[in-house]
Amino acid sequence: MDRRLLSLDSVSAAVGVPKDILKLLGLLLLSTPLSIPLANLRSRSIHIYSILCSTVFLLLVFNLTSGWIQLVTSSLATWLTLKIQLNRKNLKSKTPWLIFFGLLGHLTINHARRLFWNVSPDTVEITGSQMVLVMKLSTFAWNVYDGQQPTESLDGYQRSTAIKELPGLLEFFGYCFFFPSLLVGPAIPFSDYSKFTSARDHGLVSPPGRGAHALRKIATGLLFAALVGLYGGQWSYERILEDEFLAKSWLQRLWHLQVAGFMSRARYYLVWSLAEASLAMSGCGYDRIKGDWSGGRNIEIKEIELAQNYKAVFDNWNMKTNIWLRECVYKRVAVMEGNKPGFLSTMATFGASAAWHGPLPAYFVAFISGGFLQALGRSIRGAIRPFFLASSRISKMVYDGLCIIGTQTTLNYLVVPFVLLDIGSTRVVYNRLAWYGHIIAGIPMLILWAGGLERKLRKRHASHIKEQDKKAQVVAKQSKPTTMEPVVVASGNSKTVITATTNPIDGQKTISMTTVIGTKLKST
Repeated sequence: MDRRLLSLDSVSAAVGVPKDILKLLGLLLLSTPLSIPLANLRSRSIHIYSILCSTVFLLLVFNLTSGWIQLVTSSLATWLTLKIQLNRKNLKSKTPWLIFFGLLGHLTINHARRLFWNVSPDTVEITGSQMVLVMKLSTFAWNVYDGQQPTESLDGYQRSTAIKELPGLLEFFGYCFFFPSLLVGPAIPFSDYSKFTSARDHGLVSPPGRGAHALRKIATGLLFAALVGLYGGQWSYERILEDEFLAKSWLQRLWHLQVAGFMSRARYYLVWSLAEASLAMSGCGYDRIKGDWSGGRNIEIKEIELAQNYKAVFDNWNMKTNIWLRECVYKRVAVMEGNKPGFLSTMATFGASAAWHGPLPAYFVAFISGGFLQALGRSIRGAIRPFFLASSRISKMVYDGLCIIGTQTTLNYLVVPFVLLDIGSTRVVYNRLAWYGHIIAGIPMLILWAGGLERKLRKRHASHIKEQDKKAQVVAKQSKPTTMEPVVVASGNSKTVITATTNPIDGQKTISMTTVIGTKLKST
């Protein structure tokens, strides 16, 4: 054992990567070959196999005995609570809410303990897997609740994930401890896991191309691993805090921030790509209707890096967490607002996301700032974008390019507190960058919101559209219906004349056929 640890220490020192991070990356890579048998196993065997693999990961590799016990306890408590309420036929909305707050409270305590004991971010402890489990269990609770509601009261997604009957403990724990998504997610809904595990029981073959897709994702993960390993230390947010950074010009500082932002995201691209590879190799995450692997995907890298607004960033980043927040917080709070999501739903969602990440002021600063920037992007898109769309194609391309640059430069600025996790350090970084992100966002906010320009532009655009519609209707009314040249089809002693008329107002075509039989006419 000492020799093994010594060897791991040597590798860690040689590559400059902490031991726990090496273990994590090693397990993420190992999960793919471990997932190969899953596509050909019966459901019961999958549950047992997953539980055993996850137990080995947590107990033997990371030595997280206490954490493993906590995960088991949280899972069992959730299942028993739902079981009791179902037996009493008393499963109301307060039950999943109690489960949600209980799970989030337990996670917050562990986050606080980590902060109190000043545990290094490079140390893998139980909160990582617990964050994934919180999403799984709270989603599971709401899915069981939805399964007891009238079908017509549910939306399409809720109907697809609703759980009519509580699964047995073995299947439930197999879901909770499904090892491909244990360490870093993504948190798939129970309905997806159940379909996957029961596929072999129903004679379905494993999805096509799972090996090729897994290899592509491994290659993607290794590419980002190489980028982070070679350049991550040099291009980091922490470097901005060093005194040597002051020797750089402002443009050099700006460029450093952009590369540092990409390198920070690359670490997530690395682990989520490897996790998706493991899910794909198991056969889980394949959408048989769409014919793709979107069920196990947590990121869309291209869409993030070329995003024109913050909605596009948030929609494609940590996608399963976004679904969890939407389904377990946003929609559920909206019910309290008369099924019309408003300010309370939005703020509850951002608050839950910040609390899920940990009780640090830096998280709340980052997420609240993100909320304002998303709202600003919505205002710009609604008030300014229509005028570029009405102009030339070049103007539209210029607008799109400016939006990409604006989104990326402010995004890399926005995440400074999220990465550094310290308000004081964040203030130093912002000082050294002349608070450019606040200026870029603040000026449009003042002009559009405080100055009332957004309301005026929207009103002007609406009037313009209305005027254009009126002109189009006038032109259409003055135009005569167009009729195509009749087509005559002869057959024996009959002839059929086919004509088509286009209505200039709505563009609809009317086709008529007249058949001549001898001297008689038949029209249809």
